[in-house]
Amino acid sequence: MKNKLFYISITIIVCILTFTTNTADYDLWARLAVGSIFFQTGNILKHDIFSYLPTKDLWIDHEWGSGVVFYFFVKYFGEWGIYALKAFIIFSIFILLIKIIKLQTSKDTAGIFYFILLGFSLLPGTANLIRSQMFTYLFFTLWIYVLERLRRFESHNKLIWVFPVTMLLWVNMHGGFLAGIGLVLIYAIGEFLNHKNYPKYFLALALIIPVTLINPYGFKLWNYIIEASLMPRPYILEWEHINLNGPFHIAAGIKIHIHTGFIIFALMTTFVGIKLYIQKVKPDWTRIILAILLIYLGIKHQRHTEFFVLAIPALFYNQYMNLFGTLQELIKNNLTDRFYRIWMAIKYCFGYVILIIIFVYILPQLSNKIIVNPSIYPVGSFEFIKQNNISGNLATTFGWGSYAFWKLYPQCKVLIDGRYEEVYPNDVYNIAMQFASNKKDCQAILKKYKADVLVLPKDKYSPADVLNFTDWKFVYEDMCTALLLPRDKIKSFYIYPDYRNPIYSREDLAKTIRIN
Repeated sequence: MKNKLFYISITIIVCILTFTTNTADYDLWARLAVGSIFFQTGNILKHDIFSYLPTKDLWIDHEWGSGVVFYFFVKYFGEWGIYALKAFIIFSIFILLIKIIKLQTSKDTAGIFYFILLGFSLLPGTANLIRSQMFTYLFFTLWIYVLERLRRFESHNKLIWVFPVTMLLWVNMHGGFLAGIGLVLIYAIGEFLNHKNYPKYFLALALIIPVTLINPYGFKLWNYIIEASLMPRPYILEWEHINLNGPFHIAAGIKIHIHTGFIIFALMTTFVGIKLYIQKVKPDWTRIILAILLIYLGIKHQRHTEFFVLAIPALFYNQYMNLFGTLQELIKNNLTDRFYRIWMAIKYCFGYVILIIIFVYILPQLSNKIIVNPSIYPVGSFEFIKQNNISGNLATTFGWGSYAFWKLYPQCKVLIDGRYEEVYPNDVYNIAMQFASNKKDCQAILKKYKADVLVLPKDKYSPADVLNFTDWKFVYEDMCTALLLPRDKIKSFYIYPDYRNPIYSREDLAKTIRIN
């Protein structure tokens, strides 16, 4: 009965993480476009067709496989397909985390409250409809489980074949496959320093590396991955370092930093390290290197906190529990048997009670209807362009570019979109981002790269800024954008769609992208 209750609770946590948001992520549209083209042609695009800016000769789409999978699920299972895929990935991750924890402890597993905290800590990476890095999170967790089996049981060395087999998928799903290679390398170095059987990890690397070349781009994928890993991303929040000033979740009017879970586990890991150092416990270099590196990467780039949460809380479960061992003994020694049993019952039920409260609170906010939220997307402006058959070069901000070509291509081509390091040379990307962020002389940028329609974000362009576009006329606005057209191309009549109409907030995710 306890086992059933536990797994029912895990399923509830997975459902909460799956349905936390029903707003499509900015990058999803580009993934679906790639998937649509693949289903039409059986191939992937090797050059860009969506932007009017100068682009690279070769478009290396390191996420092409994710796009094909996403499109397959919406094509054959509708909107529920996306949710089912996301739920499957998250549930698989939790099962793997449970198995990793079981390898560390003689107990059955951690309590449900521990997994609530893990789920909360994973929110920054899962609080979106679905993104390609979900596959990286899954494979990364799987590889930790296999590596732990390899270091604990010599008889399980045959599991080494899991790495090249899964890498064949990983390398075509997301550029995060580099994290898997780094993970195996850490285990190789750590076990060497531990004077354990380390050659098998180098053998794993020898099997993995050649498989990474089985992709549509061969060696050129590695050139792209190395460049993308080292390039700065000053305009992207998730690539910035952790800032205690935000961003925040708002729950019942309470502001909670979105990386609170990471911070809690990082502090506990630090305390564990200090305690083990004071006690002069023989160091486990594999875990020391892994913990230090993942804490560093998580602090440096918010996006990388997920790797820490997927690895360290499971691997350090016993050490975390030992931190509270003295408190547990104090409670046990100062309570009668009867009250101690009551205390243990309260402790056991605490996580389930918390989960029920969270579920009841969040249930009204969960939805299975995928929407394009008009408060963060230019729903009305793009409908205005579509219904009035306005064509040409569309200049808008970085985040909306993919949605623009999903909705309007080939009617319109875009200035810039979320595929920036894949498609655009660095100098072109920087110029386009200066326009999107309202920096420098935006009019000069528009003259250099001729635009036929402007969709300006209100949070970057004030009414005064809009008036400065003297050759343009303001013709429409929705909740988050102002739309401008060249004065010499203004017509006498336009259709003005009501952006509040819920029909405009829905998209056919399985539509066919028209290609020339």
